[in-house]
Parts: sequence; C-alpha cells; structure tokens
Amino acid sequence: MELLQPLIGKKITIVTVLGGGQEKQEVGTLEAAAGDWLQLRKGEHEVHIYPLSHIRMIKPFEPL
Repeated sequence: MELLQPLIGKKITIVTVLGGGQEKQEVGTLEAAAGDWLQLRKGEHEVHIYPLSHIRMIKPFEPL
C-alpha cells in the first residue's frame, strides 16, 4: 500500500460507506495501511481497522 505511505502518522479524515449507501466520517491518525486494510488511531486507547473496500475518501488535514 505504497500510495498511502506519505499519510502514515498524519491526522486524516476518512469517509466510509456503510450498508444501504450511508456514509460516515471518521477522524484519526493513520497508523498503518497494508493489504486491503487501513488502521486508524482515534484516541489513546481506541484503534479502528477498516477494509479499503468500505472507504470512499481519505483526506489529510495538512497538505502533502
């Protein structure tokens, strides 16, 4: 997943698509991206893992 490597360690917003076409925004720090998965840290004790097939958009807070 070299395309996402410049975003590792940066604060991002992701837009995920849920069942029924509903969208949900999540904000956190991108910790890892490997294979078909993305790992987003939302807090000191909270980490979410998303399949790339459910992510519609990834937006960094700062320009690359």
